[in-house]
Amino acid sequence: GKVYAEFTARNLWTTSRGDKLLEEVRKVRFWRTFSRNLFIDYVVTLKATFQDVLLGDTKEGGIVSFRVAPEIRVKGGRGKIENSFGGINEEESWGKRAHWCDYYGPLEGEIYGIAVFDNPTNPRHPTYWHVRNYGLMTANIFGISYFERKPGKPGNYFLKKGEKITFRYRIYIHKGSIVEANVPLKYIDYVFPPRILV
Repeated sequence: GKVYAEFTARNLWTTSRGDKLLEEVRKVRFWRTFSRNLFIDYVVTLKATFQDVLLGDTKEGGIVSFRVAPEIRVKGGRGKIENSFGGINEEESWGKRAHWCDYYGPLEGEIYGIAVFDNPTNPRHPTYWHVRNYGLMTANIFGISYFERKPGKPGNYFLKKGEKITFRYRIYIHKGSIVEANVPLKYIDYVFPPRILV
């Protein structure tokens, strides 16, 4: 359409034996902009339709995840990771909680980046970030024992049969650095969208 395009995918999670675990509804909305930037709203709902489900503690999990182009990586490229609290690169961002995280750097002579915004309605907001200098960026609420280095504090999430959990994110693919692309302001726009009264 003139304002946005979207699709909805319905997926079924099963065990390796074929036992049904979860129903997933994934909605992806691409907002039209009049710039070289792109906004994508990404909403995932998981429902334990068939049985109780334990989403286990792991740093390798997460609902939204990206690998950046080799040129944008910190390691082997000229990129930079930055989060909403000013954490820089993996050393200050991995396993840390933040409202958003951005991975950006030079590509074909210009600066480009990708930011992921964590919605305040998400479980365990602000989320933990599994973000690496080699190009990986994942929003992950499950790996608490790894991120906080407390084996006795697992990040398990339990869904009783019939319960559901919803995750909402905005993905901001932008030209320019965090400052040039107004990333903090775009996060505020996402969290507090304009209201129209009729």
